[in-house]
Amino acid sequence: MDVVQPIRGEKGATPIGLDADSHGTEHRAIVDTHRHPIGPKLAAKMAERGFYDPKQELPQTNTQDLIGYREFYDLEYAMPKAREEGVTLCLASNGGEVEWFARDLLKVSTGDALKILNDEYLEIRDRYPGEFALMANAHALEENCRPIVEEMLRKGGAKAIAVASSYGDGSDRAFLDSPKAEWLWEFAAANDIVVHIHPPMLSVGHEVLMQYRLNEAVGRPFDSTVNGARMIASGLFDRHPKLQVLIVHMGGELASVLGRLEFNWRLNYKGIRNPPAGKPYKNDRPPSDYFKTNILVDCMGFNPIGLRAAVEMCGVDRVVFGSDYGPIPYGIKEHVQIVEDVLPSPAERELVFWKTSNRVFRLGLVDTDLVTPAFHQSR
Repeated sequence: MDVVQPIRGEKGATPIGLDADSHGTEHRAIVDTHRHPIGPKLAAKMAERGFYDPKQELPQTNTQDLIGYREFYDLEYAMPKAREEGVTLCLASNGGEVEWFARDLLKVSTGDALKILNDEYLEIRDRYPGEFALMANAHALEENCRPIVEEMLRKGGAKAIAVASSYGDGSDRAFLDSPKAEWLWEFAAANDIVVHIHPPMLSVGHEVLMQYRLNEAVGRPFDSTVNGARMIASGLFDRHPKLQVLIVHMGGELASVLGRLEFNWRLNYKGIRNPPAGKPYKNDRPPSDYFKTNILVDCMGFNPIGLRAAVEMCGVDRVVFGSDYGPIPYGIKEHVQIVEDVLPSPAERELVFWKTSNRVFRLGLVDTDLVTPAFHQSR
């Protein structure tokens, strides 16, 4: 059944292009595709496991150097700030953290962890009507989670599937070019569903990145970079030409190494009489092509240089707004300002702020020059 909800509040829809606050001030519409909300149940579980002490002031860290802010643990505190800074609708996901949630926090199976996350998300959506759309969190390398994903899409109205860019650690770390992930690509492509790809809690190489918060600053974008390169080189997008994926954090460092991927693909193992098995590139087209047809990125990165590179790499119609607000205690208005500084065209800004997200996630938002907008969810 299609349920029509207003973009914000309970008394009717707010025009998507002109979001008026209680003072009559008009703001642009913003769909934040990069949010990791937790509700009171998960917050309580984190306190129980010693990730933070709810009796002490925030921020706090723990023995694993996981830094938590009030904006993350207290959604009631965070939501007014997000509204004030212009967010109209949030897309909630924790796909990058599923393995961590299951193993370290909840200490349950992957399937049980996904059910707990899904239940928490449904409660959050109901508590903030019209302000959250959901993603179906998944473990890309465990096909047995597929029924849970399907149920979240069918009954929960999820708009995308959220996964990590890698799983495991050390020599056992596997990326999304693994044959174990093939079920996901077949399912997503067949059902025209975007796959949202976020790095895991501990990135590839984290063992040398635990000083200066480098696991966050360098490691996680690096994990996305390695994964994105492997997905392209494995021929994944040639096997599934309709597949659409969104790589967070401006695509990691892919814009910086794209030229190197290009010349390595062109050289490949040409002229080598017996190329080593499994090492030659398998993609049919230049690596840069796939950013125009299969890969989207968000703008999260606090850097206008990075945003310019992302726009040039993907095209402005394949870059979406994302803030990572919550785990990071600020960033919405900063990213809005960067988008406005980099993109002088109002039409291009609208693409990043909401129109591309509306299209690829099929959110059902309607422009002001058409009819009164509504956010449609299937339940």
